[in-house]
Amino acid sequence: MQKTRNPLIFLIEDSVVYKDLIAGYLKSKNFTNLNIYKNGEECLKQMHLKPDLIVLDYSSEGKTGLELMAQIQKDFPEIDFIFLSAQNNVEVAVQIMKIGAADYIIKNDKAPRNLVKSIEYLISSSKREKASKGFKVGVVGFFIMLFLIIMIITFMSIFFNLEF
Repeated sequence: MQKTRNPLIFLIEDSVVYKDLIAGYLKSKNFTNLNIYKNGEECLKQMHLKPDLIVLDYSSEGKTGLELMAQIQKDFPEIDFIFLSAQNNVEVAVQIMKIGAADYIIKNDKAPRNLVKSIEYLISSSKREKASKGFKVGVVGFFIMLFLIIMIITFMSIFFNLEF
């Protein structure tokens, strides 16, 4: 997830009632940077906005959620996907997770809360990942600087005939 403060979330949901339920719940939890689409084709037209997360259904109209995820991942591998589906099939969920989805949530009365938990987990893991990368860059930078200082002192002692 690129933005951890207010991630851009694309929600693809063909059910008007469920779409309003999920969007309202996300907004109530301060996930306000939300674009809502009825199908995957509408979403594909807006990919230039580079969402951080796409929430979609496995069996949406037109392309399946799996086909849509595969197509988007080719050009935007940094985007996370969460499936929100009425299909309660473990094999489908496992297949989707193996291909790269961050989570698979069954549509039920707990789905909005589970979706928020999943998004919060993605944000916190992204923050940890960025901190880890920053630490690694810092350590590498320190050793490069140390190496350069040693090299400068060595060259100075050779060229200026200094003794320590």
